[in-house]
Amino acid sequence: MHRFLSGCVSTTFFALAWAGLALAADGPAAKNAKPAAKAPAKPSPGLTVAILDFTASDPATPNLGTEIASALSAMLSGESGVTLVERQAIAQTLREHELNLTGMVNEEQAVKVGKLVGAKIMVTGRAFKLGRDLFITAKLIGTETSLVEGVMVKDAATADMGTMVVTLSEKVAQKVRQAGPKLVAAADDAVDPLPALKKKLADRRKPVLAVIVREQHHAGAQAVTAPLTVTVTRAIDPAVETEVKKVLTECGFTLQDAAQNELTDFARSWTATDINSWPRGLDKVEVLVAGEAFSEFAARIGNIVSCTARAEINLVNRSTGKIVLADRVTTRAADLSENIAGKKALQSAGRAMGIRILEHFVETLPVEKGEKAGAKK
Repeated sequence: MHRFLSGCVSTTFFALAWAGLALAADGPAAKNAKPAAKAPAKPSPGLTVAILDFTASDPATPNLGTEIASALSAMLSGESGVTLVERQAIAQTLREHELNLTGMVNEEQAVKVGKLVGAKIMVTGRAFKLGRDLFITAKLIGTETSLVEGVMVKDAATADMGTMVVTLSEKVAQKVRQAGPKLVAAADDAVDPLPALKKKLADRRKPVLAVIVREQHHAGAQAVTAPLTVTVTRAIDPAVETEVKKVLTECGFTLQDAAQNELTDFARSWTATDINSWPRGLDKVEVLVAGEAFSEFAARIGNIVSCTARAEINLVNRSTGKIVLADRVTTRAADLSENIAGKKALQSAGRAMGIRILEHFVETLPVEKGEKAGAKK
């Protein structure tokens, strides 16, 4: 049986001294320019999902249904476009209304509970053995439409439960992306706002950008004979930076690259009014996206590891030296591997940051004029 090991999330913040805040405070341009950072764009809440305890028919593992639901919640916590209702809040609501529901609920009951906890989609399910195989099924029920979608995973009864839950979570997440808008009778961009933002930016004059986001991972403490230690590693391939670049390029932005060391040295001694102080690799850049990110171990649920990630970025306008957007985001993700869970959390943070950057550009970029705009139409 897989035990649920609760863990606490400790939060650590990195100062963005090299990424624009300290530059704005210490650089000569900051003394002559007033702060121009705009309030962060309000992110879309996405689809609100609540997960009930699953039903498990094996008397040898009476807590299996609760553990599956907890692990599934951890796996979906980092999914873009999905907002999970805290399981403690669900339990509290069920107690207050004297309800005792698990995976064996019908659509009418699920709709009632969903409305009580503010969820648009309820996830219920059960795990059971059939012959030598183990099945885990899940139902996604729209609380506003009463429509139902289902997914299932199957493996040998001796298979690793963690691996099966990972597969189940991937199928549930895919089903939410594909069928979520239909289940809640919402627009398609309720789950993924990128297509709508891409359309809005199609006729805008897009600045040339450069993106540099450094990141680290704080590994979980290991119990050894010596005192507990936490290992900090610097990412070779920054997931946040990669995801931000991916989102921007998908929407037609031109990105100019430069060596990371060159950018770091430049940021420390940067003078906004001195164009010559910009690295040669950034000669055409109009807006710099700079920041830092980190991921860290959060909790272990059975053999599934949950990690938390935080990313902080600044958009700096080259011509004025002003910070035009300062934002941050915290995300979670889970996997069988801690390193993969950390990467997933950072990737989710990078996508969220990319979406917020696009929302900022939708509000601020002018419509492109001339022959180029006419050709696009």
